Amino acid sequence: MASWFAAVATLKLAMADNRRLRAARVLKGFTQLQLAERVGAKEIEISRIETGRIQPTAELKQRIAAVLQKPTFELFDC
Repeated sequence: MASWFAAVATLKLAMADNRRLRAARVLKGFTQLQLAERVGAKEIEISRIETGRIQPTAELKQRIAAVLQKPTFELFDC
């Protein structure tokens, strides 16, 4: 039972992370494809990051933050 609660807590953190990234992207006026092209990733990667299915590498986090002109810590739980 404890592992279930831990999994839910982790998922909630990931969801909060994803909302910040999506919000920053939308505020900049970028589609997932446009952001992907600017950071050298695939559109599906951006989609999966935003939905919490994958975690970006530290390098990709930095590239995304630079393009969105935000500190990495505002977009991701480093």
